[in-house]
Amino acid sequence: MAANPTLNTCFVPEPFIPARILRRRDITRQCCEVPSAASQLHQPSRSQFFQSSQFNKAVKSTSIRSMDGAAGRQLHPTDLEECLQPFVTPESQWWDWKYNSRIHYRQQGSSGPCILLVHGFGVGSFHFEQLIQKLSSAYQVWAVDLLGQGMSWPAEAPAPEEQLRYSIETWTDQLRDFVTQVIQQPVYLAGNSLGGLLSAHLAATQAHLCRGVIFLNATPFWSFMPHPETAPRLVTAILPWNGTLPVPRLARFLVKNLWWNLLSRRRILQSLVRNVYADKSAADDALVDQIIASTQHPLALDAFVSILFAPQARLSFDGMAAAMQCPVCMIYGREDPWVVPLWGQRLKRLLADAVYLEISPAGHCPHHEAPTAVHEAMSGWLQSVETSSSLPWAVGQQWRHQKLTVTHVDGSPRNVFEKADVLWYALRQRLFGKHAVSR
Repeated sequence: MAANPTLNTCFVPEPFIPARILRRRDITRQCCEVPSAASQLHQPSRSQFFQSSQFNKAVKSTSIRSMDGAAGRQLHPTDLEECLQPFVTPESQWWDWKYNSRIHYRQQGSSGPCILLVHGFGVGSFHFEQLIQKLSSAYQVWAVDLLGQGMSWPAEAPAPEEQLRYSIETWTDQLRDFVTQVIQQPVYLAGNSLGGLLSAHLAATQAHLCRGVIFLNATPFWSFMPHPETAPRLVTAILPWNGTLPVPRLARFLVKNLWWNLLSRRRILQSLVRNVYADKSAADDALVDQIIASTQHPLALDAFVSILFAPQARLSFDGMAAAMQCPVCMIYGREDPWVVPLWGQRLKRLLADAVYLEISPAGHCPHHEAPTAVHEAMSGWLQSVETSSSLPWAVGQQWRHQKLTVTHVDGSPRNVFEKADVLWYALRQRLFGKHAVSR
């Protein structure tokens, strides 16, 4: 893809240059206008949006000013924090976003459709490293670190008037702006865990930006705090804080001493990570090192507390799925102890036309644990969508890849718990109507 002079691609060239001496460009951006909440389900077509004067105006309004010989902001903490310096790679690129933040992302591939990979909670774009390399031969692949994770952080503790909270809405806004300002064309979204939930939210509310969605063990649940628009008034009145920074001292003290100090210990963290992998060797020291590095950032504790108290999205995961208008592929590790097959079957019932591929043995992160099998599954589905041709696998067909088995399943229940869930699902529809699952 041709280089775009409007993009802030401050990459680290070969040979490796330590992050502390990188220069940054002071970039002033004017965000693209987006449809209001009331018109989210009436989006323009993809071609109309990217050819519109609205999009062209946003791109032309981007101005770049060199800091050489001019006053500007100081180097970003991401450039200075020793905990993150070892993980800056020659492929690292940067994009300045709101909240005075600098977003880290990776991009490989120069031709083909665009794919945006969205990671799960606690990791970063590095989690897709192997998959990026495999996909980049046929696709333009992007992987971005969500704000407050990986190497994407505000330059300093956000001021109260910035109203930053690490929520589904904030991360979805980040993905929306990343697609419109950096990639600048519709994408296929591929999200793991939290990234799958965010992909569904973006596809449901910004349909013109999404060509298709690939769920990689997408989590269907996030946050215990209800959304202010859907929660009873009494509940919202009782809740003392909604995750908007700055973090109250009491909340920080309690979370730090009850959870943070424990979860950030290497032994505990490694145990948690290995628990969700079927192949324990994939959860190696290199992976744990990169996860721990983010927890050492000065703003990491506040981000974690905000995540715990931030409210749910206005739409439930089922509601997001029901509102999606694009093709869907589900690639799930069968041995996931968190997003067990029951959740994949529920999603398949909502999206009857979705392709459901199950990898075994594989856990919560199949893209990292079994990248070759996931690449083969993604490529087969993407080719069928792009060429409007049939899939290379019939429903019920299995194929082997080394020690793994990939099965094209129809989502039917296979044990007593899954069968009971089908009955409960049908009962909810009978009692509350066909749209009950969207609540």
